[in-house]
Amino acid sequence: MLLLVGAYTIDMEADVPGLARGVTAYDFSPKLGQLDYRGYVEEVNPSYLCIDPANPVAYAVRECPQSDGAAVVAYHLRRGARNAVVFDRLGEVLLQGDHPCHVTKVEDTLIVSCYSSGSVHVVGLHPDGRPASHRQRLSLHHDTQRTHAHCAVYDAKRKRVYVCDLGGDQLTVFDRSADGTLTARPAATVRFPQGSGPRHCVLHPNGDLLLVNCEFRGRVAVVDLRGEAPQMAINVPALPERAVEGASGAAIRIDQRGRNVYISERNYSVVSTLRLETEAPLRLFTRDTYPSGGTRPRDIALSPDGKWLLSANLKDHSIGVFRVGAGGALQLQRVVRKVKSPTSLTWIPGL
Repeated sequence: MLLLVGAYTIDMEADVPGLARGVTAYDFSPKLGQLDYRGYVEEVNPSYLCIDPANPVAYAVRECPQSDGAAVVAYHLRRGARNAVVFDRLGEVLLQGDHPCHVTKVEDTLIVSCYSSGSVHVVGLHPDGRPASHRQRLSLHHDTQRTHAHCAVYDAKRKRVYVCDLGGDQLTVFDRSADGTLTARPAATVRFPQGSGPRHCVLHPNGDLLLVNCEFRGRVAVVDLRGEAPQMAINVPALPERAVEGASGAAIRIDQRGRNVYISERNYSVVSTLRLETEAPLRLFTRDTYPSGGTRPRDIALSPDGKWLLSANLKDHSIGVFRVGAGGALQLQRVVRKVKSPTSLTWIPGL
């Protein structure tokens, strides 16, 4: 299995070092949990990645202000001599937004979230995966708070897009049309308690629930997507009460069975496991918390076979490799050092 690691190449703040050179590729051994370096491509602040496995093409945001060239960039991937991974640049689309921090592929488009400008962008794609053109820019709206778009998830069943607005403490809902453009549905907005900071979300395998990890207050929410508009179903603490004021949540993932939920927490450098029970009554509760294998875990990723979980430890430049056991329990297998400033982990099976 091939793993791509996005990273910071520029220091962002005191606890966010940028020492990487760009996007790095590793082969992952599903037997040993081992990472073997296979190459890299230079890029500025490729802090989040997504893939089109059919082509195969990797997309990276360039997280910087618009004035410095904020963009989404595409690379075709292939194997070269001695099994090295070669990145062939396909092109880029500049964005009229600041600090793009998340990108996701939806059919023949990319949806990009820009943090500082609080904007969402739709970028068209050619059939071979090359970026075509910038189709649409939308600004998030809040009456009193500054908006920060941080993550977008597509709901194919309802043809909706959900965007985490970290600054506005809300989940903004858009309808997606056949041409890929988005239309806001203000009446469907899901409000979070003030100061929650909804940051990252993931769709449940059944397609009817959305799980949201909040950056602040150490909380995880479950949103019920059924009905005319989504509704908050559960909002529970993922950390002990004594720890919530210092919380700094990051990523959230769920296994293929839809029962085991994993979140990364940066200030305490831990990965927490939660259990989701979807039979009535709906329940979500924390099961255990594990040291991440490093300092300030940003992203986490479950392997395609569900047997491993990796944590991208930004501050000490490492990746923690965990074996996933019975009931979703984690066991640290190894820590891979000298992976500079990792922020995003993305799998490409079959390459």
